[in-house]
Amino acid sequence: MHRYKIVISVTILLLSLVSKGQQQDGSVFERRVTIKQDKQVLETILDQISWQAEVYFSYDAAAVNTDRKVSVDVVNKSIYHVLNQLFEPEKYLLRERENQIIITKKERRADPVVAQNDTIPVKYFFLKGRLIEARREKPVPYASVSVFNKPIGTISNADGEFLLKLHPDNIRDTVVISCMGYAQILIPAYKLLDEDLLILEPVSIRIKEVRITAITPDHLLARIRQNLENNYSTQTKLMKGFYRETVQQDGNYISVSEAVIDVLKSPYNNGLRNDLVRLVKGRKSPDVQPFRWLNFKMQGGPFTIVQLDVVKTVESFIHASYQNSYKYEITKVIWYHEQPVYVVHFEPISPDVFPGFIGEMYVHRETFAIVHAEFRFNKSSLNEATSIMIKKKPRGVKARPSYVQYTVNYQQYQGKWHLLTAQASVSFKVRSKRDKLNSEFHSVSDLLITDIQPTDLKRFPGEERFTQSDVFVEKLGNFDGEFWENYNIIKPDEDLRQAFKKSE
Repeated sequence: MHRYKIVISVTILLLSLVSKGQQQDGSVFERRVTIKQDKQVLETILDQISWQAEVYFSYDAAAVNTDRKVSVDVVNKSIYHVLNQLFEPEKYLLRERENQIIITKKERRADPVVAQNDTIPVKYFFLKGRLIEARREKPVPYASVSVFNKPIGTISNADGEFLLKLHPDNIRDTVVISCMGYAQILIPAYKLLDEDLLILEPVSIRIKEVRITAITPDHLLARIRQNLENNYSTQTKLMKGFYRETVQQDGNYISVSEAVIDVLKSPYNNGLRNDLVRLVKGRKSPDVQPFRWLNFKMQGGPFTIVQLDVVKTVESFIHASYQNSYKYEITKVIWYHEQPVYVVHFEPISPDVFPGFIGEMYVHRETFAIVHAEFRFNKSSLNEATSIMIKKKPRGVKARPSYVQYTVNYQQYQGKWHLLTAQASVSFKVRSKRDKLNSEFHSVSDLLITDIQPTDLKRFPGEERFTQSDVFVEKLGNFDGEFWENYNIIKPDEDLRQAFKKSE
């Protein structure tokens, strides 16, 4: 029998919540200025930038001719944009130190100013923007925003907003913005310093139906399993990730917690080794919506969300031994992130199948890699899962899960597909006659992988591992702004920002 791998467990206790979080400012190069000058000396232009943006310049007068005349005509553009007009990127190096911009010639490696600056902590660029649909001007949520051919990225939030933090070495790389049903955008990273709004054009995603009849579901499933080693990494990887967990009671936020985590990803062809998780740094909100009786705690947290890698865990709708327990249908072929994929619908043949999921998976048409899956419990499995999911509750309290939905996405990097994002959305009905309580709790857990590196690590020390029995919010410490400054996260949407009560 296939082992039940995806378990979202809940502890309902008579307790409440604490603490807060905040984001730091990015690079001074992001500050914007408006300058209209024709044939003015460079020194005057730099003075205007200093006055408008409250920054200072440091340079060797022998290397920078401040008497040369230049013309600048910009409205609300970043300092980085302006300085790259004034100083050729191939010849000059721009660095920052606190509120100071240091300009040197690249060939002068022994310059004492550069030597001093090398000891200064790197200040990352914060690239912010909002994605909207061209026709209806609606936000485009959960779009991928990543650096081309590098495992660096984030996703847009429910309002279409994103925040991508980049090392200065990557500021001239290409950023790829993609979302199913829209044309992909490729844009130099530095241009995002001046772009607040990016418009995604809807595209026709259906391919000729004749393509669908070229393969049967049974053959497709066989090809998925045969190509696992070709499509997914057979090497151990160390992944950096961002994890956020929110809990709402009757639509009001009662808990917001997040963390940077390490994931030791075992090879996909080694089913005997589990993926390991450790917390790097965590934080939690203050009492965003205090309530009198119950504290709703999710067990497993980051450990459980990593198990949503259905390819690695070989979930029931992929597992060969369950194939006859499911009905599969290839419903269409679409473009997904600029690549053709089969859309495969699946559901249990009988209500007796456990765990029984209803959902869809996207299978790459050429390589047979699973690149996306979304699925939920069918009604009978949801009822059967109650005893597994509800771990602890006070006497007299009745609780049952009413909805469980999972989503997982993969990205291609160096010829292999890797876990990119995962989400678990779980609702519970909780009743207590004694306390006159009849509430619905809704928890959303999000995982975003922001970096992937090869590693020789085989395990994390036992005391560092996060386990399925751990309660996430109990493992978190106080907010550390300096630590969080340069980590990519999923930007909070407006409702979540309001829940923080201006404590960000």
